[in-house]
Amino acid sequence: MQVTISGLVGRAPQCLSDDRSILEAALSVPTSDGKDWFAVRFSNALVEAAQGIRKGDTLAVTGDLTFEPLPDGAAAPFKPVVAVSDLQSCDSPIAY
Repeated sequence: MQVTISGLVGRAPQCLSDDRSILEAALSVPTSDGKDWFAVRFSNALVEAAQGIRKGDTLAVTGDLTFEPLPDGAAAPFKPVVAVSDLQSCDSPIAY
């Protein structure tokens, strides 16, 4: 499913394991109940752009949303992951 979400970066992008071609960051998105966290993954041409992202930045991303299972005992059974196909930095902060 294609989605567009906007939020605050809660964790700067990091490499996934030994694969330097994929970076993952955490994006906090405001909701009526508080906030939801999404993992946002950058690959291919977006890896270079993602390296400039810092914790606290405001972003809008578009990409395919999937849900990955978390290990047993985790607070939630699945982690929402957006494979980013478009990235925009936002000047105005997101209100929580």
